[in-house]
Amino acid sequence: MVDGRTGPLPGVTIALPVLNEEAHIERCLEAIAAQTYPRIVEILVMDGGSDDATAEIASRFPGVRVLDNPGRRQSAGLNLALGAARGDVLVRVDGRTLIAPDYVDHCVCALTDSGAALVGGPIEPRGTTWVERAVGAALTSKLGAGPARFRDTAATAAWTDIVYLGAARVDVLRRLGGYDEEFATNEDGELLHRLSLDGGVWFDPSIRSTYRPRDSFATFLRQYFLYGIGRAATVRKYPGSLKLRQLAAPLLVLGLLSPWRRKVALAYLAVVAIGAGRELRQDPPAGAGMAVALPVMHLSWGTGFLVGWLRSLVPLSKRGRHSPGRTATGSGQP
Repeated sequence: MVDGRTGPLPGVTIALPVLNEEAHIERCLEAIAAQTYPRIVEILVMDGGSDDATAEIASRFPGVRVLDNPGRRQSAGLNLALGAARGDVLVRVDGRTLIAPDYVDHCVCALTDSGAALVGGPIEPRGTTWVERAVGAALTSKLGAGPARFRDTAATAAWTDIVYLGAARVDVLRRLGGYDEEFATNEDGELLHRLSLDGGVWFDPSIRSTYRPRDSFATFLRQYFLYGIGRAATVRKYPGSLKLRQLAAPLLVLGLLSPWRRKVALAYLAVVAIGAGRELRQDPPAGAGMAVALPVMHLSWGTGFLVGWLRSLVPLSKRGRHSPGRTATGSGQP
């Protein structure tokens, strides 16, 4: 992969924000240790106050430096990494993700070749339990993902508005002020919008990784409710960042609250049944679970978006300041 490049290879800092990921952190770091790229100068693990063995496990790996993230939010942790980074390129990885051996190599190549401000690849859920497989199927289905390119592992390279995780030059991120720490979720989406106006965001399907989905519908619901709130905050800050596909879930929720709710519900359930039926032929347990995962995903995200939008109508003095949110893995858009 390094063939054909001119000049010295850029040093890479890998940034890994975590909270209570002891079940996944070891495999995640093993995948990082197996990278083919020769100039990974450091691996920074920003721990948001884990009360399990996450930090202890991470500290055992050579080249890993564990940083305390008192802000707890991913945005605060990533800014810690950005401030401490000794590399030229910051590659973000999440605790539930296993990156391919050539992941960093492809990130650096894509940054060099495209000239983009940030590059990234698709999300590829890979669950083991039937719930994880059902959630993964919902995340990558057309009903769940819509036209979002990063949800499709067969998509071609192109300019886009969002990728999974991603890599960017440290100097560019610092110049833009890093991540907005007001965001408990969707901090990546907010930054991506700024980056899309300052060099662009490039999707490269060769930047491969696998993602372990949530293992219960309750945690999946909470995850996407918070994502919806975060997306609403981004839209309030940058109204032009709103995409038509992001209106589908909030409109569904409003439709189910309207006088036409029965017709809306029947039409929606028919569409879900068709989508789940397709998955049922490939993976029967996942297909059955997908009939639950899709409504959980759409209704929680749509409700979160509406709640987040309504918050903007309430003065901060009346609703109080929100405490920092817990870290959440993933990109934050359905």
